Amino acid sequence: MNTPRYHALDRLRASMMMLGVVRHAAVNYVPTVFFEWPYRDSEADMLSYWVVVFIRVFHLPVFFAIAGFFAAYLVETRGTREFLRHRWSRIGVPFLVAWPVLAVIMFFVVPFAAGFSSAPPNAAYNLAELTSSRALRHLFMHLWFLYDLMILCVAACVLRRLASRIPEIVRTRAMDLFERWVHRGGIAVLMMASGIILYRMESWAIDYYAGPFPPPRLLALYGLFFGFGWMLSRRRETLGGFKRRAWVLLAAGILCFLGYRHFLDAGCTLASERTCAGGGGEHHLRAVVFLALSMWFMTYSLIGLFLRYLGKPSPGWRYMADASYWIYIVHVPFVMLLPLLLSGVPLPGILKLVLVSVTATGLILVTYRYLVRPTFIGKQLNGHRYPRGAT
Repeated sequence: MNTPRYHALDRLRASMMMLGVVRHAAVNYVPTVFFEWPYRDSEADMLSYWVVVFIRVFHLPVFFAIAGFFAAYLVETRGTREFLRHRWSRIGVPFLVAWPVLAVIMFFVVPFAAGFSSAPPNAAYNLAELTSSRALRHLFMHLWFLYDLMILCVAACVLRRLASRIPEIVRTRAMDLFERWVHRGGIAVLMMASGIILYRMESWAIDYYAGPFPPPRLLALYGLFFGFGWMLSRRRETLGGFKRRAWVLLAAGILCFLGYRHFLDAGCTLASERTCAGGGGEHHLRAVVFLALSMWFMTYSLIGLFLRYLGKPSPGWRYMADASYWIYIVHVPFVMLLPLLLSGVPLPGILKLVLVSVTATGLILVTYRYLVRPTFIGKQLNGHRYPRGAT
């Protein structure tokens, strides 16, 4: 099939991966012990904390929406069997190879970084508790999203097979309905669906789980965004509608985020944020509503902004889109160790965050250029093995 390349969405997916680097680097500089991270810098500030919690609202929802878009795109162009083979090659194999290697590296990096922390070591990284249920929760580290993405890809293929038994006229009408409401009040339906799921979270946010048995509520939330992206791919003519009011929706997403944080802070303290969802009454409900609104406003606006401004081919962006996968896979040891070089340096935490993020990205790009892009690793991750020196 003669289908176009969606440069804007490819760049949006890469940008979400790059934001993972910023988010994890920022955890070194938050002034609370809420985040389960071995190192805490003495110059930690609340600005870094807000960077983390803001990215957390839309980072993964947007990523899974774009993943769903390209999953449906691959099924359409290659068929289900080839799609599953492709996903196993690009997601399953890198996960199985990278996870044990990174686990060994982190076994040494984590206690080393904790030794420089200005806060007491977090129990989640106490090596004496590696056999506990809490250790199981962190088993796949930051690579859990590959594991969950494989689950969603398989589930989507099963549902697609079941949907094929529905009369074609019913399926067509359902897709026509999606096309009509996606920009005409459909965001309210999506908000209500995600709000119901979010209300069942253990925290007043998206729960964290990096183990082998992801809770159904998490798969349901990510599956909702994945399915939304899948439907967009089936009705690609709706993409143009995201360009309209993109800036307005971005402003709305930020305002809803502030509303969400207001009700969260009113209903529970930072120290108990992970477990405060059991109470809070109206504060909990209002926080969830604003969180769901912020997620979808940010998703709509980012899709629209990237489609409006970043839709043209660019060799530089294509290079970064290819590199972003490798950057995300290997970045955590970098953003754990680099802050140690700035330990004790009298700079604001937010400035240290910028330095660590830029330096980590630069160093990993060097490894990508010489050790990944022209090798079999690059072919496994990106589908291409570029000649040495190629841009």
